Amino acid sequence: MSTATAPAGRLEGSTSGVRTAGVGTVIVFAGLSLGLAAAATLGGVPSALVPFVLAIGPMVFALLFAWREGDGALRRLLAMAVRRPDRRAWYALVGLPLAWAIAVIGVAIALGDPAVGIFDKVFPAIVIVPVIVLIPAFAEEIAWRGYAVTRLLPSMSPLAAALLLGVPWAAMHLFLQLPGQMNAGLDWWPTVISLLSYSVILTYAFVWSGGSVLLVALVHAGLNGVAPLMAGLDVDRTWIIRAFLTASLAVAVVVIGAIRRPAAGSLARQIGR
Repeated sequence: MSTATAPAGRLEGSTSGVRTAGVGTVIVFAGLSLGLAAAATLGGVPSALVPFVLAIGPMVFALLFAWREGDGALRRLLAMAVRRPDRRAWYALVGLPLAWAIAVIGVAIALGDPAVGIFDKVFPAIVIVPVIVLIPAFAEEIAWRGYAVTRLLPSMSPLAAALLLGVPWAAMHLFLQLPGQMNAGLDWWPTVISLLSYSVILTYAFVWSGGSVLLVALVHAGLNGVAPLMAGLDVDRTWIIRAFLTASLAVAVVVIGAIRRPAAGSLARQIGR
């Protein structure tokens, strides 16, 4: 398994099913995904369905690309969706979104949001939203971590892969801020910071867990699912607070990754199963 300080090429260069794809293929995948985002938001798709198109579309591209590679690549990609982490301790990461949401609420109150009635809008959204976001989270993680990160690691570190993929991933989410879309009117720069940071956090979780899309999808779903806890806060201020706290968490993850130095062959062995 690679870290930000250990070249990933030594880890996965011989992994079956990854050798036939590389940076160029992933760039094509990202370009198609970005084009789909533009087509969906500008082409008349109902705004309520656009987030699902942006999640499921890249997964379809990833599955098709993996099928085209042959040599069992599609089977291995699908297997990642149900693969358990190398160690049970990694499941603790599923609690990270809740801690993050509580931190956002604390900072928002400290900066002036009223504490009274802050959770008035939590129910029933806190029960419904996590269920709704679960399938899109799995779809996105199969595509961006399971497919794309796996094919970049032979050529670069997890940090480089996370930042490279974070650019088109963030750009896709900016389409959700166009007029009529779910995030219309919000500042664009916190979105970029947040998505780049999410990309780092989820990529490291994917690498450390031995290639478990299951784990990172649960974390991803949690990050989206805790949104109702923050519904009573000032939207614009919270949008910025979320970005800065997520960036701080991403920096901490990179620092921990540089110190931790996980076992070198773990991810390659997992993917080759």
